[in-house]
Amino acid sequence: MSKKIMIMSCSLDGRLIAAVQVANELGYETVAIVREEDDISTVDADSCFAVDGEKVEMLLDIAKKEKIDGVFGAWDKTVYAAAVIAKELGLPGNSSECVTRFLEKGSFRRLQKEAGVFCPAFLETDTVQGLEEKCSELRFPVIVKPDLCSSSFGQTTLYDRQDLVSAFRAAKAYSRDEAVIVEEYIEQDSLCILEADVFVYGDDILWDGIHWSFRFPEAPLRPVIASYPASLDMDQENEFKNAVRNVFSAAGATLGGFNIEGFFTKDGRFFIIEINPRPAGYYSHKEIQLFCGIDFPKLIVTTAVGDLSYYEEQKTIPRPRHNVLAYAVFSFKPGIVDHVYIDPLIRDSLVEYLEFPGGEPGAYIDDIHADNRPVGVAFFVFPSGEELVRTRDRIRDLVYVVLRD
Repeated sequence: MSKKIMIMSCSLDGRLIAAVQVANELGYETVAIVREEDDISTVDADSCFAVDGEKVEMLLDIAKKEKIDGVFGAWDKTVYAAAVIAKELGLPGNSSECVTRFLEKGSFRRLQKEAGVFCPAFLETDTVQGLEEKCSELRFPVIVKPDLCSSSFGQTTLYDRQDLVSAFRAAKAYSRDEAVIVEEYIEQDSLCILEADVFVYGDDILWDGIHWSFRFPEAPLRPVIASYPASLDMDQENEFKNAVRNVFSAAGATLGGFNIEGFFTKDGRFFIIEINPRPAGYYSHKEIQLFCGIDFPKLIVTTAVGDLSYYEEQKTIPRPRHNVLAYAVFSFKPGIVDHVYIDPLIRDSLVEYLEFPGGEPGAYIDDIHADNRPVGVAFFVFPSGEELVRTRDRIRDLVYVVLRD
C-alpha cells in the first residue's frame, strides 16, 4: 500500500512544488494545501485544498478524512498546524510547543536563555503604553520587530528613542499575534551572515546546508546570495554547532528541516538571529543538492511518513563539496520585466535559472524593497573557489533584470 502525505504551504512556492514532485516520484499519494486565493489546478497533487494555514481545525479534519501517513508544513503559517495534526494522528513530527518556541520571536529569545547560548537583552509587549519606561534598561541601538511574522517585515532599527512609538506600531501591524519584541541590536559590520539548512532526526543533525548568505546595502535584510562552502575554523564550527544543538535540545526538536541565520560576535560567540522550523525558500534545496548531493525534499518527505531508508543512506555515502553560488535576482526599481540578463562570461557555470511566478517577461514587478520574492534564482557551479568569489563580488553587473522602456 502506498503512503499518503499531506504537504501544506501558504503559497505556490518552491518548497511545496518540490515536495509534491518528490512524493509523486516515490509513488506516494499527495494531498496539497495552499492559500484560499491560490489556483489549486496548478498543483500536481492527487488532491488539493485551498485553506489558509491558520485554520488548524479545518486542516485537521482534512487530514483525518484523507487518512494520511505523514504531514509536512513548508511555511511558517503551516508548521504549527502540521505539529497539531502529527500529534493528533500519531504521525512523525515535532510538538506544537516546540515549533511555537521557534516561530514566536519572544519565545525564541527565552529559549536561547534556557539553552545557555548567546542572547541579546530584550522585552516583549503588546501595548504602546509605558513603552519608553519598559525600554529604559535596554542599550541603544535596538531593533523593533513583530513577534510572529516572517521575511523580516515590520522591522525597524532605532539608534535613539525618538521614533520608538512609530516603530512599535509598524511592527504590531505585521505581527500575527499583535505582540512586539524590542531587543538590543547586536552590531555587525558585514552584510554577510552564516546561514544553514540542517536536518534533524532525534539527536542527529545533518549539517550539509551551511553557507554564507549575502545582502546588498540597499536592502540589508533581504538575502540575495547563497555561497557554498562556508569555511569555518575549528573554534567557529564548534561554537556554531554547539549553540544550535543546545537550542534544539532545549526545544525538544526531533524531526525535519530547519533554517538557521546568525553571525559571530566580536567575542566569538555565535548569535542565532532566528531558527525557522521549516526549510528556507527560494528553491534552497537545489543549491544544497548541487553542493553536496543531498535531496533535501526527499529527506523531509520520506521521514515524514516514517521511511528512514534515504536518511540512513546519507550517513554512509561520501558527499562531494562543490563551489556553488545561488543568486536571487531582484530588480532595483519597479517596472515591467523584459528579460533577465546573464553575462556570457559566466554562462558556462550556470546550471539552471528558475523563474518565479510573477517574474516572467511582461509582468509588472516591484523593487527589492517592496517585493517579497525575487524574479527568479540563478544557480552556478564553479571549478574553483577563486572563480566563485570573483563572480560573487561582481554579480550585480553580471546578472540583472532588464525592464521594458
